[in-house]
Amino acid sequence: MNVDTLEVRKEELRLEEVVGEGTSQIVISEPVSVPEPKPVVASVIDFAARTRITRVTVLPGKVVVDGVVSLSIIYEAQVPYQTVHVFHAEVAFSTFVEIPGAEPGMVAVPIVTVEHAAFEVRPDGRTVVVRMVLSMYVRVVRTAIVEVVTDVSGIPGLQVTKEMIKAETVLGEVTAQAVVREQLTVPETKPPVVSIIDYVATANVTTTTVLPNKVIVNGVISLRVIYEARTPYQTVHVAHFTIPFERFVEIPGAQPGMAVLADVAVEFVALDVTANGRGITARIVIEITAKVVRVQTLQVVTGVTGVAGLEVEKELVRIQEVLGENTAQAIVRELVDVPPEKPPVAAVLDYSATPEVRRTIVAPGKIIVDGAIAQRIIYEPLMEPTQTVRTLHFTVPFSEFVVLPEARPGMVARVFVQVEHVNFEVPPAGEPVMVTKVLMLTARVFRTRQVTVVTAVTIGKPACTGVITANLVNVREGPGMTYPVITQVNAGTQVSVLEVTQDWLRVRLPSGQEGWVFAQFVRHDCMPRG
Repeated sequence: MNVDTLEVRKEELRLEEVVGEGTSQIVISEPVSVPEPKPVVASVIDFAARTRITRVTVLPGKVVVDGVVSLSIIYEAQVPYQTVHVFHAEVAFSTFVEIPGAEPGMVAVPIVTVEHAAFEVRPDGRTVVVRMVLSMYVRVVRTAIVEVVTDVSGIPGLQVTKEMIKAETVLGEVTAQAVVREQLTVPETKPPVVSIIDYVATANVTTTTVLPNKVIVNGVISLRVIYEARTPYQTVHVAHFTIPFERFVEIPGAQPGMAVLADVAVEFVALDVTANGRGITARIVIEITAKVVRVQTLQVVTGVTGVAGLEVEKELVRIQEVLGENTAQAIVRELVDVPPEKPPVAAVLDYSATPEVRRTIVAPGKIIVDGAIAQRIIYEPLMEPTQTVRTLHFTVPFSEFVVLPEARPGMVARVFVQVEHVNFEVPPAGEPVMVTKVLMLTARVFRTRQVTVVTAVTIGKPACTGVITANLVNVREGPGMTYPVITQVNAGTQVSVLEVTQDWLRVRLPSGQEGWVFAQFVRHDCMPRG
């Protein structure tokens, strides 16, 4: 056997490895009010509930999830004709799920489901107590770099076992800092500021756009300022601000159409109050993490046997295996009214369209996607003497689905939406503009899979040989007379000597069995090893 002919092929994978998974239940009991224009409630007939995650925070060993349940409550009214009405309400929730191994900076993927809901109508008929049971599932992932063996060859007798894996791999990951500067104005309804006592700042990513070799990240910073007011009694007030941001990070190899995962965190905030107390200059340092992922199918080696002296290193990895992936196209058409304060449209000169996925539902055999497209058009106004170019901002909602036979409720899904084409039909003056968009939706469903992969294969020098010099020589389980006898061999039997001690030899018999033989019954010229 020529050990120099051993060929081991490897490939480095940057996997989205599953650190841990966990579940918890949330019990909510919250009163909601029926708006005044609506009649009072006699009894609740039915409801529809949608959940929305507003914030996910990864802490050591746990994940905190904040969100909102949007309810549409259908009820019989306390009126002579017992008409049926509907009113809308939102109930906030906050919970945590313990996941050992979770650390800040890791990515958490939550799924929340409304398992049960009951409604109690208060005597006044204007208040309904909502009692709900929510189920929360959270999966925490991180980028793990694993060098896996994809093939082993070159030596006769090698037995190599392989498995096929299909997973999201990370093409590139970048963390960058950015400074957001904003001049904030204290609302007129609030008194001016004397000094800032405290603040709370959080940041969220709203949309991402992949360009060649870079990713644009859009988001908002929510800032709550607690301040001492310029009033005779120096009362304390709170002012809320929303600060948008747009930054890009460079990721070599990124291309339009690839999927991107992004997160943002607030690292530092400095607030300076203007002399009149009605303005606040904010300087906020944010840290943006973006990773571009792609689906990769790869055959990995899970075992190597059949040749003496093989040393095989293995590693257990928990991957997010892609069970299924599919794409679908959708056409979204919307009539957009030009506000009265703006002139009508003569011609559209340019536009931008940014899609946002707001809700994903995994149904049997399909993925349902609700979202919205933030649209901005730059247009030439009709009959404008100065020919001043104008802009128009609007949001177009959409609800579509992607057929995915592997999809089942409870699975983790990921959806990416691209605007492939936009067309504008400009009608006569004063009429709404017809906007037509072609969307490309890509949906994937995942499961957690544990795979033990081979990461290295080496082979030592071939064992030296020896010959048994007596008949009925005992081969024992260990190097001593007290160990049980495995079998017996006769004079002339050739053995491979694997280990040499002062009185005993570990040998491999022609049958492949290994055991220990008293050294005086074996003729060999092996040097002591181990």
